[in-house]
Amino acid sequence: MTNRVEPRTFDTSHYHDDCITILKEKQWLPFLERFNGSNEEVTKQFSFTFNGEKALIGNFSFKVLEDTIAQSLGISPEGEKHFKTKQFKEKSWTQFMSRSRVSSINWKKGVPRSWLMHPWDEMVYIIQIFFTCEGRYNIVYLYHIKLLLHLKG
Repeated sequence: MTNRVEPRTFDTSHYHDDCITILKEKQWLPFLERFNGSNEEVTKQFSFTFNGEKALIGNFSFKVLEDTIAQSLGISPEGEKHFKTKQFKEKSWTQFMSRSRVSSINWKKGVPRSWLMHPWDEMVYIIQIFFTCEGRYNIVYLYHIKLLLHLKG
């Protein structure tokens, strides 16, 4: 049994217009609109059989590597590697935070999504559901901020 709600489809009516505008401008919306939902049984099979390199769904075995994911999505696997709590030098994340919260941020534990200003709080939620497949939608880590920086451009 999964411990989170699996996304079904991306419905623009569930999100604020300003978020949809940002997604359109950065050309992320076509990807999200093609998202056709998930299947709980397939998710379970994948999580039980994935060994770090391949997974087995029914009788179908397939590789799940950074290169195969990049190839299937048509994106380059090149770029900076980062972990959820890895600090980066500039404090560009402060532009997304409520000023009253900036001094109390601890990226080792993450921060509550409610500390982000609108529309970035909702943008992180979309990123967590459809891109990083988080299970805890209320916690934001630095890699979410990296994606927000890309969206803000």
